[in-house]
Amino acid sequence: MWIFVALVADTVLAAVGIIDKLILTKSISKPIIFVFYSTIFSLGLLFLFPFGIKFPQVWSDYAIFAVSGFCFALALWTMYIGLQKSEVSHLGPLIGATMPFFILFLSRIFLAEKLGTYGLLAAVVLMIGSLIISFDLRQSKYGWYGAMGWGVLAGFLFAVSHVTAKYSYDVYGFYSGFVLTKFPLGIFGLALLFSPAVRSLFGKKPAPEQSADKTTANKKGAYLVIGNMALGVIGTTLVQYAAALGSVSLVNALAGAQYALLIVFVALISKFFPKILKETFTKKEIIQKTTAVAVISLGLVLLFIK
Repeated sequence: MWIFVALVADTVLAAVGIIDKLILTKSISKPIIFVFYSTIFSLGLLFLFPFGIKFPQVWSDYAIFAVSGFCFALALWTMYIGLQKSEVSHLGPLIGATMPFFILFLSRIFLAEKLGTYGLLAAVVLMIGSLIISFDLRQSKYGWYGAMGWGVLAGFLFAVSHVTAKYSYDVYGFYSGFVLTKFPLGIFGLALLFSPAVRSLFGKKPAPEQSADKTTANKKGAYLVIGNMALGVIGTTLVQYAAALGSVSLVNALAGAQYALLIVFVALISKFFPKILKETFTKKEIIQKTTAVAVISLGLVLLFIK
């Protein structure tokens, strides 16, 4: 069951990753603004508090909820910065490879989660497949490693968020754990109002001669952001639910399938809709990505072996 839920989530999040790149290159130039839009609406979870939420008696668990939410928000921020510096077909898989690597160790230490032989082998194979996709065979080392640092940091922050969330699901159930770990995202978004860049969103209106064009562009950008946020909520919720049902390490290792799908989506869009998104693939890259997809497929097969 959890494998099916995770695969559906990865398909949705592959589309989200592409739209993230479009938003950061065409609609929103500053990652902090995108983080604000991606987090502030989580304040709405406050309205669910009266409806069956199990609140902890141990105050330290509130710190765990805060760590999970804040790390998720910071992971989004570092990921968006990296997306501006690199292509989504490289940075996304890098995050997909490093995140389960960190989760594998953190979950063993803090959750006492142990994988069987085939489960561990599947996780390693899926991580290798993601790592193969992430290598950029064209850019200079300096240009690629600049973005690579942000990708690794995002992977670590996502890992901390997922492991602490898994603890919350195990102790308080999925519903309560999800609400209590994602509500801090809204608090983080609220804190971003101290940023001049975010406050400028509520500033003065453009000059009359510019207002019509700017309003149209802003509406298109807003629709794109809102639609992507809806997809992101669906994908994230499904990932968290899959983690609650199964192994947090394997669910996140399965993100390799997400990046295999992302490669396919990017290739199709680049070929048929180059004005929307254009990424070119050399012969070396085609071999590289084909090899990665084959490795990821092997990892998926291993997941189904008992």
